[in-house]
Amino acid sequence: MRSLLAALDASTAARPVLETALGIGQLMGAEVEAVHVRDGPLDTPRWLADKYDVPLRTLEGPVTASLLGALADRDVVAAVFGARATPGGRRPVGGTALDVLQRADKPIVVVPPEAFGVSPRPFRRLLVPLEGSEQSSRPVLESLYPLIVGEIEVVVLHVFTKATVPQVLDRPERDLSLWGDEFLARFCPEAADLELRAGSVSGCVADVCGEQDLDLVVLSWSQDTSPGRAAVIRDVLGHSAIPVLLLPIRADPE
Repeated sequence: MRSLLAALDASTAARPVLETALGIGQLMGAEVEAVHVRDGPLDTPRWLADKYDVPLRTLEGPVTASLLGALADRDVVAAVFGARATPGGRRPVGGTALDVLQRADKPIVVVPPEAFGVSPRPFRRLLVPLEGSEQSSRPVLESLYPLIVGEIEVVVLHVFTKATVPQVLDRPERDLSLWGDEFLARFCPEAADLELRAGSVSGCVADVCGEQDLDLVVLSWSQDTSPGRAAVIRDVLGHSAIPVLLLPIRADPE
């Protein structure tokens, strides 16, 4: 049986984490299990687990190691974490979530505390930014689709840079439409829509999410947070008002 972990702490961020997990569980065909690393009163995690009728497992030991151990179970397909305890926190992602993100070999959904009151609902409309190369696009979709058992609508986002924007457009509206059709046919023929933007990736993600009724942002990453790396991941996690699914994709060894 597929299982999805909802990592609950004692803060107000625990509720949107569990509510998001219930929606993601439907999307992935997985039963939700709440987990809490024992570090104080269990009132909030226990109340939420009882309210939504999900099992609650308490873990012992160091927080990151305990959560990674639970995530390593072969039946667990993914986990849901809170980005931070409160809106407007001083870091885009809390230390515990970041530690797990860097080391987990399974998908993680990161939930901003601003999603409070989201209430359990189906997750159907997914925003998937794609760079437009076989090397970067194919691993994202190959990792995403096996997770999904329900019906979804994929909105693909491609952000032009100075290096990739088409240089010659005789008739811009027509030519960009043709370019977009070719892009989808090559990289994601199942997509319901394509958004073409220019600017920063994180800014374009925020703009599209603000304009459309989207449930989830899907990003891949190499789990490398060394200086100069993962800037897009940090920016999106720091500004997204909807949950973000991160797919760990290791670079092929040379």
